[in-house]
Amino acid sequence: MIIDYLSQIKIIEGIENIEITNIPEDVDADIGIKIRLKKGYSWQEVLNQLNDIEWELYEREGELLSVYKEFT
Repeated sequence: MIIDYLSQIKIIEGIENIEITNIPEDVDADIGIKIRLKKGYSWQEVLNQLNDIEWELYEREGELLSVYKEFT
């Protein structure tokens, strides 16, 4: 499921780069990602697209992926 998620988010137009990052100890998540946005793109707009992908995966797989996100 994580591989499906990563393959889908890499094609979001507003994302310049994605890195897998460590998850803070006080956060319960399946994966951590650091996202660098392209100039002129809003983090809220990209976050909405990321959340839509997570829900699509949930509806298809029946399991919710918990993703820790950092925007730079």
